[in-house]
Amino acid sequence: MNKHLSTMTNRDLRNTLLTLLKAEFEPYGFALNKAKAEFTKRVPDGWQKLHLVFLVRSEGWEINPGLLIRKNVVENLYHQASYFEAKYHKTTATIGLPIADFIKDGHDYRFQLNKEADLSPTFQGLVALFRQVAIPFFQQYNSLKEIEKEVNIKDRKSLFPWINQGSVGLILAKLVSNPHYGQLEKKYRSYYEQMSKGFYLPEYEGVVKILNNMR
Repeated sequence: MNKHLSTMTNRDLRNTLLTLLKAEFEPYGFALNKAKAEFTKRVPDGWQKLHLVFLVRSEGWEINPGLLIRKNVVENLYHQASYFEAKYHKTTATIGLPIADFIKDGHDYRFQLNKEADLSPTFQGLVALFRQVAIPFFQQYNSLKEIEKEVNIKDRKSLFPWINQGSVGLILAKLVSNPHYGQLEKKYRSYYEQMSKGFYLPEYEGVVKILNNMR
């Protein structure tokens, strides 16, 4: 940091932090989209993403880091029936969650960026999380099999409880030939019948139809 940063605005603080992180993350293949405050690594079957949510607080920024993975084969099937507008089909993640929800060790992984003095500890903290948590996460859930195992887990609540979890879970089960596919189809149908007065049920039924037509 230098003396020229002494009168930094909130936007200056945000952009300076992202620029510092860019230099650290680029060697790992993660490119910065400054407008969206996210670092994305494109892989042959989709992408991996570290997303920083900047929330405005009375004194400055609160930063919540999250992890996202997209598998194109899953999203391409899902969007044949999804309610999403076509322009969003290439932007959706297959799984994702805040880092704090993944670690669950009682620590608060939100960062406060209110002044110049916060830049260094925030930068160091995010780099540490990237190396110690994000990279292992992306490695752990690199395969459809590992993602499917977590999304359709039986003995506890999945780490990834999104609204479209049932549709994604069923697609994953089909792709990895889960022997309990039929049970999952019934389970998720019941889930969507009860959620939001059945609003998402037609979308789910569309996914089921697509999967039933697969060879």
